[in-house]
Amino acid sequence: GEKGTKSQFKRPGSAQLRRMIVLSLLLLFFSVSVESRVSFTTSEVLDDIDLKGTKAEAAFKCYTGCRVYSPTRNANIVILDNTGKEGKSLLDIANVKFGDAIELPENNAPYKLKNKGPDSPSFVFYAVEKGAMNYQTKVLYVTSADNFTILPKTNTILTVLSSSGAVRFSDFSGDHTGALPTVHATGFDSISSPSCRPVYDAVSTTTLLNTAFPVYSPITTINFKRTSAGKSVVISGETYVQTSAGQDASAVYVSPGYIGCENVGDSLYTSLSLITSFDSSFTVKDSNGLSVAVNGDYSIADKADAITLTVNDDVQTLFGKKPISKAYDATSFKIGVKWAKKEGSKDRFAMQIDVMSSKDNLQTTTKSGNPMIIGSSLLVMFCSALMR
Repeated sequence: GEKGTKSQFKRPGSAQLRRMIVLSLLLLFFSVSVESRVSFTTSEVLDDIDLKGTKAEAAFKCYTGCRVYSPTRNANIVILDNTGKEGKSLLDIANVKFGDAIELPENNAPYKLKNKGPDSPSFVFYAVEKGAMNYQTKVLYVTSADNFTILPKTNTILTVLSSSGAVRFSDFSGDHTGALPTVHATGFDSISSPSCRPVYDAVSTTTLLNTAFPVYSPITTINFKRTSAGKSVVISGETYVQTSAGQDASAVYVSPGYIGCENVGDSLYTSLSLITSFDSSFTVKDSNGLSVAVNGDYSIADKADAITLTVNDDVQTLFGKKPISKAYDATSFKIGVKWAKKEGSKDRFAMQIDVMSSKDNLQTTTKSGNPMIIGSSLLVMFCSALMR
């Protein structure tokens, strides 16, 4: 007679079973994690709140093996594998040569960080699972005193980790025609995600060359789109800096801890809160005409904590959770942005204000059609007591 058909379901082997158990444990951990975790699809960024107070350990996503990065020079924060064995410290990771990375194997997962030093250390740690998008991307470490000139000769993408909690982009040079750069408040693995948007999206080479701005984030990524020996940008960890403002320039304004990805919910980076408020205003005049594009994304819970955006007689109170995208034409503009962060809130936003001569072609949306993350020129009021 005919042979009986075999079941299509196979009993998992020991290795497969182990992987399933590890994944279940990781999912359980992430499901009970509180506000501490900034978790993307294939990576995580851990910072101060993950080892806050007397909390001594923090697991991180590394199920399939991962690369780990940190600019933090702390020998008391170490990696533990699944047997509890100590591995590299954050100091070891910070000492790795630019372009190299420490890789953790899958067979020793899950991993976690352990703090053996004083409570509530300040740190930044980026773990990216093997096989993630742009996995071979180089990562640059910066401090508040560093200045690096970056030339995208062979790589179009660069991620920056900052121990100061800020990354400044300035002195763009070269011909970027047909390949205008974007800057993101995420690691390299998330910049192509449809749920994430950039904090800066250059609209023209003219404005790009006149633009400089800080991002108050421990991690940023710049995508040059195309390699070229003639392009460059200066990247630093400077903290007390303002954005550019004026004609044929972009003003970029990013609230502290902003991420820009819908899939991370209300998470914010918490490594350093360098600023408590923004109070910005500038005036531009040109009898031949000007075009202004305001694009942004914000999540402000209460009207009392709203952003006030002023463009001539158009005064807007921005609160709730939505994008903003507006364009204006005139011969003179008075532009202002005012906002104060409510202590303990999850309020956040990013804005970009592009001011261009009317004769130039002003692009007002990103290549994907999503609103750009936008900003303004500003006078920044810092909370110096939080500087470390």
